[in-house]
Amino acid sequence: MGLNATRIRLVFYFILYILIILYAVTFTTTVAYFLFYAFTLLFGLAFLSSRQMLVITDVNWYKSDTNHIKLSLTGRSKGKLPFLLSSMRLTLNKGQHSDTQVSSCFFSRKITVSFDSIYLPRGSHDHLTVEVDSLSVFGLWKRRLVYQVPIQAEIYPYLLTKSNRGKLMRRINPSLTSAPHSSLHEFYVKEIRSYQHRDAFSLIDWKTSLRRGQWMVKDYEHEEEAPVDLVFYGGSETDFEFLLSVAYSLYDELNQAYSSNLYLIGEYDHVPDVRKTEPDFLFVQPATDQNALAELYRQSVSSDSKRIIIKPSDSPLPSYQTADNSDLILDEHDLHFLKGG
Repeated sequence: MGLNATRIRLVFYFILYILIILYAVTFTTTVAYFLFYAFTLLFGLAFLSSRQMLVITDVNWYKSDTNHIKLSLTGRSKGKLPFLLSSMRLTLNKGQHSDTQVSSCFFSRKITVSFDSIYLPRGSHDHLTVEVDSLSVFGLWKRRLVYQVPIQAEIYPYLLTKSNRGKLMRRINPSLTSAPHSSLHEFYVKEIRSYQHRDAFSLIDWKTSLRRGQWMVKDYEHEEEAPVDLVFYGGSETDFEFLLSVAYSLYDELNQAYSSNLYLIGEYDHVPDVRKTEPDFLFVQPATDQNALAELYRQSVSSDSKRIIIKPSDSPLPSYQTADNSDLILDEHDLHFLKGG
């Protein structure tokens, strides 16, 4: 609509300019030439004003917990001359998300623009795009300039709320708890040694103490918790970002209380692969080759660990992964209670 209005205005001014030229040629009077020169000057000024370049400085940005970016910047005319433009329309965009701000700038030396938050997709971002549509004085010419504003933002999957993380941990805790055993069972005795002041009185082994004539205590070898394998099986686009967000939140929770191993199985740069570090959450995508994904699962996941597997319901695990396996397998249906909260 704005572009059409500019064209209509420009056509109108051209017609008026031609009529003034015809008038000056037909009636060679001082008034006629004054109108011709004055209109030519204004017409040229309008065109030259649209050629002014914008220099972007003082870029400040902030990333919220919900992966939204707020950005402010200052623009000034190249050469530090006052703007002759009537207005500027600045659009900050990234992918399908954008925000637009309009600023009047006639005879201003600089403008400051603050964009409302725009959502950034998961990944690593080193710039945002700012499109500037400038309107010349009198609104005759329009010019578009595109700038790349540098940022350094790593957008991880959305972290579930604290209450939802609590619900999730209560859901999986029974699978993380080892079978109960007594820490005083003879099998766990590491050594029998002399009593020391820091030892609890209840640890004294009375039979050995009577036999040796001094207080003796038993040191017990406590069984360590087996590591937990957290597996994200990205074999389908079904609720992919939601399930990845659950896996990321669960990974954050497990690292606070357990020894955990991470397996992110999916596509990286269109190649099926399995990766094992937190930064890999930035780049994993759903895989299309189910056979390659199953082979990666067989090669990567150990058999002597507890496993929590998060996967889409329409992405089957390898055939040997039977239903009576002790692994905890969760899909979007099992985790529906986390949606919307």
